[in-house]
Amino acid sequence: MEKQSFLRNIKMDHVILEDYAKEIKACDSNVILYGAGCWAKQQYRMLQEFGVNVNAVGFDSAYYKPGMKFFDKDIQPIEGLVKVIPNPVLWVGFNLDKKSYGSLRKELAVRFGVEKIYACDCAKYENFAMQNYKYNDVVAHAEDFQWLYDRLEEGKSRETFLSYLNQRVSGDYGWAENLYDPNHYFAEDVVKLENEIFVDCGAFTGDTIQELLAKSRPQKVFAFEPDEKNYQTLVKNFAGNNDIVCLKLGAFSKKTTLSFAGGNADASKIVDDGAIQIEVDSIDNVLNGEKATFIKMDIEGAELDALKGAQNTIRNYHPKLAISAYHKFEDLFTLPQYIYSLDNSYRFYLRRHSHLTHELVLYCL
Repeated sequence: MEKQSFLRNIKMDHVILEDYAKEIKACDSNVILYGAGCWAKQQYRMLQEFGVNVNAVGFDSAYYKPGMKFFDKDIQPIEGLVKVIPNPVLWVGFNLDKKSYGSLRKELAVRFGVEKIYACDCAKYENFAMQNYKYNDVVAHAEDFQWLYDRLEEGKSRETFLSYLNQRVSGDYGWAENLYDPNHYFAEDVVKLENEIFVDCGAFTGDTIQELLAKSRPQKVFAFEPDEKNYQTLVKNFAGNNDIVCLKLGAFSKKTTLSFAGGNADASKIVDDGAIQIEVDSIDNVLNGEKATFIKMDIEGAELDALKGAQNTIRNYHPKLAISAYHKFEDLFTLPQYIYSLDNSYRFYLRRHSHLTHELVLYCL
């Protein structure tokens, strides 16, 4: 089969928010921001940059309390706002995870009787500074991206690759419309579970382990979780199960102590200047030669370091790998390239487990 350049299928469009802003300003509409959390603040500030005035802010009446504020604006129950604001435009101020943009628009149109509804996967402040990629940066690393594209095992993985990059450039949720897979880390058309010896890096409170137990009967589980609160819940959730080994450790390339930003639920991570110190160790050290058949990693950008600490396990046992590949721009090529350097018999697949550009998983079999 003749190889095709992935770059021919990456659109050079600016962020979709700019197009939406032009549409809104071209009509005599009043914008209601639906939501008031951190994502809504991102959207609000970006709308301001594109000259769109937000006229009102609301969220569901079940969560409303009088006196609530969003910057200098009073928050109101959304159900009432859509009835009193003339010619309303609804801007979705929460990110889309499990629900597609198309289905959400239909649902909100029926619920609120509003025709014009917008949402986008665009952000650039605080923890979301790298949410959107620049087309020119993709071009600059085209050779590396092409390396993975050429090695993806099937058409769905290549379609996933293109949709992911196009959405990260444009912020258009439409790219995720038909590619969402609810089986996070266990895509059923890719992974066939057996009696696994499972290594969970970034175990959180055990949600992935619970999914594994619902789908199979693992021989043993090693659960790495460095966050104190998460770890205590993890231990509690699996108390009495001797097949699940809970480790208050981060997965890394070697045994050491690192700074950590904890208390962020499932987004706690290793940082350069965190207030908390955590113990980390390598998978190879912890297993000490013991076999692993499946390694999952979602550790907020530390995946490459953790893979380096699992090199002997990967070389010796060729475990299935489910690796989050979206935390850093370069993850989509540095992670598979490193795995390939350890064992060039691995076959690569990609699946999207969110309508956001988060939860892109690289499967290696």
